[in-house]
Amino acid sequence: MMDWSTVFNLTSILTTLLIGFIAIVVALVLRDIEKWWRRYCIVFFSVIVARNLFDLFDYFFLNITTVETICGFLNTLLATIINPLLALYILHRSSENIRRSLYWKLSLILWGLQTTLLIFGTLTGTFYTISESIEDIRFGFTFYAYLMVGAVALAVNLIALIRRRKHLSKPQFFIILLYYFVPNSIMVLLMELMMLLDQGKRYLTQKEELSRQKVSNAVLQMRPHFIYNTMTSIYYLIEQDSAKAQQVTRDFTNYLRKNFTAIAKEGTVPFAEELEHTEAYLSVELARFEGKLFVDYDISYMSFRLPPLVLQPIVENAVKHGVDPDLDPLYITVSACEGKHGAEITVTDNGPGFGEQDNDEPHIALQNIRERLEMMCKGTLEISDRDGGGTVVKITIPQ
Repeated sequence: MMDWSTVFNLTSILTTLLIGFIAIVVALVLRDIEKWWRRYCIVFFSVIVARNLFDLFDYFFLNITTVETICGFLNTLLATIINPLLALYILHRSSENIRRSLYWKLSLILWGLQTTLLIFGTLTGTFYTISESIEDIRFGFTFYAYLMVGAVALAVNLIALIRRRKHLSKPQFFIILLYYFVPNSIMVLLMELMMLLDQGKRYLTQKEELSRQKVSNAVLQMRPHFIYNTMTSIYYLIEQDSAKAQQVTRDFTNYLRKNFTAIAKEGTVPFAEELEHTEAYLSVELARFEGKLFVDYDISYMSFRLPPLVLQPIVENAVKHGVDPDLDPLYITVSACEGKHGAEITVTDNGPGFGEQDNDEPHIALQNIRERLEMMCKGTLEISDRDGGGTVVKITIPQ
């Protein structure tokens, strides 16, 4: 009948084996995992699994001295690999050149010294000896030298870990730190947790990068639709009304400057900046469509931020759909206020209206605005018909 210590040891070994096998399977199955990290996890957990298999094998052949010696040797040999593996991980996460790293060279030297002491001590019988009854184990001088070198390797790793802690996340730092001070099964569980944390962080980074690229592409798709018409208008105004041509050119230049500035920005911008951009655009359109376009502003709240190129394309869309020589003049109202759900921007016009199912460029731009609002500030965009004809576009940005 097994005593409690044997039961505890066997339970620890079997638990570690199970966790190690799961970790290897996870590393093999996870998609989009970094190639280096996949290989590292497979090697690391394979070493852990192999060590515990030797321990388990040793329990089944407890009364055979030769088996005890071989399993003990292989287990100890694999144990020497752990320190350089951790050093490799720390260096990789610190983005250091491994071949030129003094820390890595020192880790390899200490690993080689430990391995040499183990092999030499086993061959000469100066590492440890086991009596025939397996009741007495005597340790030799090479065993204590092996422990001393291992202690130095541990100290080197801890110093390197502390010095490079800024390159690691807090979970990574504390997991590696705890690795040396917890039981074997918990140690493996911690390393598996670190593998999942690394993969989760990589996934979030990729998702953030994809979102950023999507936002950038959405902004770049918003080409000003009136540029060519404006240049043509300026061309004819130069001969008909040079003063007005100068005014339109100045307003158009101001619009382009603000437009290019908005495209270059990645984050949100103050509403006042977006409003100035819109006003610059409308100044050009008011000059082009004199008597056919009228704009009114009702701004009571400006202390909020929003993605760039949100308000201006909406107003541009209203002008493009609403100004027509055969229709009544287009009246546009731009308002901003603080509502119960956050900042509210409303663009109202008395134009002919439009359907969201249309697949022309202006409506694609509105869909881009909706996506960027959601991704960058959890905002919403709603389009509805105006009483009496026209369109109402409402933007809500939570505060």
